[in-house]
Amino acid sequence: MGRIQVLDDRLVNRIAAGEVVERPASVVKELIENSLDASARRIDITAIGAGKRVIRVEDDGHGMDRDDALLALERHATSKLRSPEDLERIATLGFRGEAIPSIAAVSRFVLRTAPEGGIGTEIEVRGGRILAVREVGLPRGTTIEASSLFFNTPARRKFLKSEATELAHIVRVVTRHGLGRPDVGFRLAHDGRDVLDLPAASDLGERVEQIFGADLRRTLLPVAAERDGVRLRGFVGRPADASSRRDAQHFFVNGRLVQDRVLSHAVVQAYGNTAPRDRLPSIFLLLEIAPSLVDVNVHPQKNEVRFARVGEIHDATRDAIVASLGGRGAIPGYTELRPRGELGRLAGAAAGPLQVKERPPTGGGYAPADPEADSSARVVDRVGPPAPAASGPAPAFFGAAESDPRESPRAVPLAQYEDSYIVAQDEGGLLVVDQHAAHERILFEQYLAQAEENRIEVQRLLFPVVLELAPQERVLLEEEAGEFARLGFSLEPFGDGAVRLEGVPALASGVDPRDLVRAILGEARRTRAAAAGIGELRRKLVTTTACHAAIKINHRLSVESMQRLLDDLFRTSNPTTCPHGRPVLFRMTREEIERTFRRR
Repeated sequence: MGRIQVLDDRLVNRIAAGEVVERPASVVKELIENSLDASARRIDITAIGAGKRVIRVEDDGHGMDRDDALLALERHATSKLRSPEDLERIATLGFRGEAIPSIAAVSRFVLRTAPEGGIGTEIEVRGGRILAVREVGLPRGTTIEASSLFFNTPARRKFLKSEATELAHIVRVVTRHGLGRPDVGFRLAHDGRDVLDLPAASDLGERVEQIFGADLRRTLLPVAAERDGVRLRGFVGRPADASSRRDAQHFFVNGRLVQDRVLSHAVVQAYGNTAPRDRLPSIFLLLEIAPSLVDVNVHPQKNEVRFARVGEIHDATRDAIVASLGGRGAIPGYTELRPRGELGRLAGAAAGPLQVKERPPTGGGYAPADPEADSSARVVDRVGPPAPAASGPAPAFFGAAESDPRESPRAVPLAQYEDSYIVAQDEGGLLVVDQHAAHERILFEQYLAQAEENRIEVQRLLFPVVLELAPQERVLLEEEAGEFARLGFSLEPFGDGAVRLEGVPALASGVDPRDLVRAILGEARRTRAAAAGIGELRRKLVTTTACHAAIKINHRLSVESMQRLLDDLFRTSNPTTCPHGRPVLFRMTREEIERTFRRR
């Protein structure tokens, strides 16, 4: 007896806070959702010290009277459920009644609220204990301020990341809620400076432009469909505009931002093999469905859902995207995109999968030895060092070191297979070399060495490029301006939400500067989120730049270019793997070949 006890309420609240309040951005998320459920038309968020010191969320919603304000501080007290049946048809963002008491349990907390025409109430709480309740004069709405987050749980506080990382999480939360509710105005200020100011928009397209800029908005295709009680609307990106950003896809179900494998798989099926590998098309998709057909009570932070009719929702989403892409010729080189089912019939297309009409043409600035050749494997008619070019110099790899003519080549090219792989021989046997991975390794080592020695060569752009950045990107760029300059990116502010790019590292001068900057910003954001040091950040940015600058697969090379690539590869510190850790080559020894043909 006596070993089992009922936990003290304040301890229970702290335990609940561990599920609800992970970091300052969690507080912002919960309070924004409460404001939206209160029919707010304008929400102002203020953060000081990236929310570690102060978070304040102010709205113009319906507010609360004194009794309701006090009840809101009790666990599982909510205005959003009345009966067990209500749990099966949740139409609000919040419903558990845990957010406010959980936040109050781990902060110095002040709640100010007033209903329309009523008397305002101010409640002061510290670590879950109510210190004071006062009548105050307030306009309709609610303001909640949480300061000194985790002051009474130092073990939780020490796990918070840098201010830049925590601010980036807050910006992401506000951005995503802004996308889910374009009809509501949002403002985010940090340390006295506006980071986001989003007036209420007429539609999702206008909100996308407010956040990500007109450049992205112009590349998007509209989606609008309704089937089997599922209504879809929003925008999708063309495959050619897919980016390496991991946060390019946004799904909202009844206004709730969700991470959902069903919807993600529907996108993968819709695009098929039309988007480049390891790149994601932009998705801004709003789904409306009867609340009884979606379970939102499957995750403590309410960011996952479970659908009652998984197959129908998956197929409706896939077919809506396919219809949007196919109806606007978004994928050149392919036959019409033929959605399945009812959407296919509405679009005038027969049911069936995506059909590939032709192989996309290969590009590149490296000419083949025989421009008329159409063979997928071109055999070099000699073994040994490359002969001089018959007419004119062979195309050189940008940034590659000149080969020493006195050196004997460690490997000699025999053929190029599928315009992607170099078949070569060396003293040990036969080699098959991935030309992209090999060039990536070469550029990576050259670029990293130049960066470490502060001798990056910058290629000035003839026409500077103006990029409109998302709020998270702007914050990151400000924090890491010195590192970007060190790596050869000449950037400067250019009005609200934009930067002007005037120069790039010379080794990447042949790359689209817009794509390159966005790719390295995405990599920098992921690296910062992992709390990596400056050395790791530099390696990641150098790796991303080298990957974009390296020659691609499906790219023909002259014999001389193949030889130079092999020579430079074997001068690197690690010719067997690329900077991402993927293999560059594999070898078949003479002994393995002879055993295969039973000569041993």
